[in-house]
Amino acid sequence: MKLIVLDAAQAELEEAQAYYLQHATPGIAAAFVADYENGARRLLQFPHAGTSISQRLRLLPMRHFPYSIIYQATAEAITIRAISHQRRRPGYWGGRR
Repeated sequence: MKLIVLDAAQAELEEAQAYYLQHATPGIAAAFVADYENGARRLLQFPHAGTSISQRLRLLPMRHFPYSIIYQATAEAITIRAISHQRRRPGYWGGRR
């Protein structure tokens, strides 16, 4: 199984990392990326680990930060559609392909 990260989701990851670099420490920013990477690895092992939020999409909360990985699981790939802050308006990622 392969991992696909949409450009918009990658941009969200980088924005959050930049936020933690600017407002916290490089160690916190690195911990954020590590938390995301651990979640992505978990999804590759257990594609249905997240909670179903629609017919196609699932949500996996990150363990140590207030973000969730929004993804679609198929037999061939995990497609990450968003790295969403948990206080952001739900569903904003709906039109991403």
